[in-house]
Amino acid sequence: MSEPSPRQTATRRAVSARDAGLRRISSVTRWLAIGVVGLSGALALVAANAFHGHTVSNASAATPAASAPVTPSSGGLSPAAVTPTVTPSAPVVVSGGS
Repeated sequence: MSEPSPRQTATRRAVSARDAGLRRISSVTRWLAIGVVGLSGALALVAANAFHGHTVSNASAATPAASAPVTPSSGGLSPAAVTPTVTPSAPVVVSGGS
């Protein structure tokens, strides 16, 4: 068998270098993706433990408010002086700019 020509040797070296570079960048990309997912999970855990939600019980909040009378002097709302009435006119709707 004869030796490969210098051109074939150079081509093989270039292909080997390309393949090694692709393996290296693939490995770096894989580790970066794993790191980003892990860091996101860690930050989610930190945020979940740092910011606690507030639980409001509806039964305890509704009981005192329902039993307390509302008076104008206590800062609550007072009833309307005049009861609103319904008028039998059609609503006016303007559409477009002409």
